[in-house]
Amino acid sequence: MKKIFASFALVTAAAVVTRLLSFVFKIYLSRTLGAEILGVYQLAMSVVATLACVSSSGIPVTLSRTVAENAALGSRAKSDSALFAALTLSAAFALAASAVFIAFPPLADLLFSDERCVPIFYIMLPLLSTAALYSCFRGWFWGNKNYGVYAATELTDEVTKILFSVILLSGTLTFINYTQAYAYAMVASDVTVALMLIVLYFICGGKIRKPQGFEDVVKSSAPLTATRLSGSLISTLVSLSLPVLLCKAAGLTTGEATAELGRATGMVMPLLFAPAAITGSLAVVVIPEFASLNAKNGREKIGFALSLSIKYSCLVSGFFFALFAASGVALGRLLYDDNAVGLYICVASAAILPMGANGLCASALNSLGKETLTFASHMAGLAVLIATLFSTVWFIGVYAYFLALILSHSVTLAINLYNLKKHVSPDKKQLMHVLFAYAFSAVAALSLSPLCSLISSLAGDAAAVAAVLAVLIPAYAAYLFFSGAISKSDLSFLAEKKRTKKGLRT
Repeated sequence: MKKIFASFALVTAAAVVTRLLSFVFKIYLSRTLGAEILGVYQLAMSVVATLACVSSSGIPVTLSRTVAENAALGSRAKSDSALFAALTLSAAFALAASAVFIAFPPLADLLFSDERCVPIFYIMLPLLSTAALYSCFRGWFWGNKNYGVYAATELTDEVTKILFSVILLSGTLTFINYTQAYAYAMVASDVTVALMLIVLYFICGGKIRKPQGFEDVVKSSAPLTATRLSGSLISTLVSLSLPVLLCKAAGLTTGEATAELGRATGMVMPLLFAPAAITGSLAVVVIPEFASLNAKNGREKIGFALSLSIKYSCLVSGFFFALFAASGVALGRLLYDDNAVGLYICVASAAILPMGANGLCASALNSLGKETLTFASHMAGLAVLIATLFSTVWFIGVYAYFLALILSHSVTLAINLYNLKKHVSPDKKQLMHVLFAYAFSAVAALSLSPLCSLISSLAGDAAAVAAVLAVLIPAYAAYLFFSGAISKSDLSFLAEKKRTKKGLRT
């Protein structure tokens, strides 16, 4: 189990750099394109993402688990055959879906109320095919626990996307429409990374095998695909309907409503996903590691590692919640020069609390082959999201979107924890530390918010955010130490891991 933390450190390091680059890039993009154009991209991308979900969303997780189980049992050839079975299924749908939209252009016109979305959508259609290649090959590396390649490809994807975007948005290529430049950049980046993965596959000993195991791939990936597809469909529904609802409920124009969508999804959400650079790394690592243990009947070890992982993920989430809730307004002005975004950050920060642990619990269930359970919990969460959004938007406007996210993730997390308890035995003491840490985070946020407002009015937003960090970091660290949330047993576990590694090297 000690390998989980070594792998986690590698994936986390790459993820932190990737998310940092992505965050800075999103600020540049929002300032360059503006909230309204970002909203147009969100509308077009939501449909592309929905189609990509059908072709490849459930396959990487299934493939990584299958490859990990085969590796634990010493069957490398079966892993390669499973890869090409998955690739055949993904590529077939991607090409078929692209062909349908190319053959019948009126379909795109029916999907989008804003005509500016249509050309961007067609530019991004190749992303369906590159996503199929990307997800399948990356799933193979994931299952083989080659986290170096797994992390490097994600980082490369972000770096190439930034480079292509900056070049194209600079107006160097005059024949490319300025508002469509980002779409071309995404396609160029995906093609680059897909080719890189194919080359690395053969370098790492992968071989072309006859596709086998279609039935197993479909059976295992179907619940995951349904989970991702339903989520993508709901995301598309929200992206298409929220501007319409805001027009009716708040009397906004179409442009104003699209801008609100751009603020919520293009500015606020990337910031809220910042903790995922750390917590998401655990979700990546646990699937192949837990699958290997499960294949060897090691479920008792899974419970211990899972408890530590959930606790760590939640402690990180608690810190970021306190930071964003206390300094959200200042951050919105500092990063986006938009006061409304700052207010949204303060409210939406509560979604961070269940998000990290929810992704980790779902990954743990998937690694145990319980994909149908994660699908059921996901559907329950989506039902809460839709009911909340459509019933409250008339009273609180765009804030209904954030409230819906908070309640949806909370319900899904509760169900996933209940299901995990039936299959493994998480340490209740570790989970209790999470609840107390969340309570401390809430108190810290309430206490630091007035300080942030005062310093912001006196010395500016940058000084206000710095002041919040200067108080929050030592206060949170002291709480974790004196409360026992980070215990000596946790530290000795990590120290034992390091000693074991040194012994192996000598």
